Amino acid sequence: MKRIQLLLLTLIFTLAAQAQIANGYYRVKSSKQERYARVLDNRGSINLQTTDADMGALCTQRSWDIVVSDPGSVIYIKKMTEGYDLQSQGTGSYSIISYEVRAKDMGDGKYWCYASKSGMTKYLADEQITFLSTEEEIERGSLVTNIGPSQGEYLDWDVIPVTTGDNYFGLAPTVAAGGSYYQTFYAAFPFTFFSEGMEAYYVDDINETTGKVHIKEITGGVPTSTPVIIKCSAQAPTSNKLNVGASTSGSASGNKLTGVYFCNPNAGKHTNVKEYDPSTMRVLGTASDGSLAFVKATSLQYIPANTAYITVSTSAPDVLKVTTGEEPSYTRGDLNHDSKVNVTDYVVIGNMILGITPETSEADLNNDGTVNVTDAVILGNIILKAE
Repeated sequence: MKRIQLLLLTLIFTLAAQAQIANGYYRVKSSKQERYARVLDNRGSINLQTTDADMGALCTQRSWDIVVSDPGSVIYIKKMTEGYDLQSQGTGSYSIISYEVRAKDMGDGKYWCYASKSGMTKYLADEQITFLSTEEEIERGSLVTNIGPSQGEYLDWDVIPVTTGDNYFGLAPTVAAGGSYYQTFYAAFPFTFFSEGMEAYYVDDINETTGKVHIKEITGGVPTSTPVIIKCSAQAPTSNKLNVGASTSGSASGNKLTGVYFCNPNAGKHTNVKEYDPSTMRVLGTASDGSLAFVKATSLQYIPANTAYITVSTSAPDVLKVTTGEEPSYTRGDLNHDSKVNVTDYVVIGNMILGITPETSEADLNNDGTVNVTDAVILGNIILKAE
């Protein structure tokens, strides 16, 4: 009987060790440190001959408030020949280190992650909290390969499917406009909306003449790697849940949004940023009247990770209001709609400034919410260029 029991236990252990992780979207959490792996960059390398591993493209994060809305914490695990490719935000472990990541099932949903070459094995671990001193260091850690099997508990990783339950993905909108909440978003995974009241839009036209950005709704879900504007249900991520990896049929043909995956400044050879150019870029914000707009930022150095922006000419207005309606057929500055921009329009704007006639939104040429001498100066420049 004991022999049979021993054989059964051996068989169970063998099957567990051979268990495979199904292709899908997961978060990977250090069991001991309780920090989640995050992808910061798409650069790195590993040299098993010299035991040198560059893990600067990754970090670990304890705060759920950060992880919950970070696409870099969502990892698509793809089965390969002997191991896995861990993919996130347009990159993957195989493209970075050229090795398949092995996963040893340790039971209870825990895995050891490692790579082997020529009889040498390097295990992936979160750096030990006992080596750290400040609360900031404990909050955010680095991935290391200098911890061996003798410290097994530090090698344990929980591989948790991303769902709409406890391990959900929720958006934290950054812009409040017109009583709603918005953000631009750029993720390598496709998704639909789980929470009610959410909508996705793309930019299909930028009209610098009228100072408007036209957006169009995407129905049927957002395809992979599509920069979008998302209207959220509320401010809290728990109210803005996504169905990550859902099958989608939506399209954003002609999308004029440009997405950025990474913003990893001051990281040496892992520095990966898109510098913000105020002369040719506009980011999502609000006009002076509180309406949604793409605006020239005043203190932005880099485009934030996982967001999007639009590009414009150097003569574009500082503020371009967002609209879903039909664009007017007249040109910017043609205030009397006679298909010409000339001194007659200057008389029209002068009367508005003096209060003789009511102001119109099209005369607010800098979109600051009022018609004044600044708009008259802009109109004068338009007239000179037209003539």
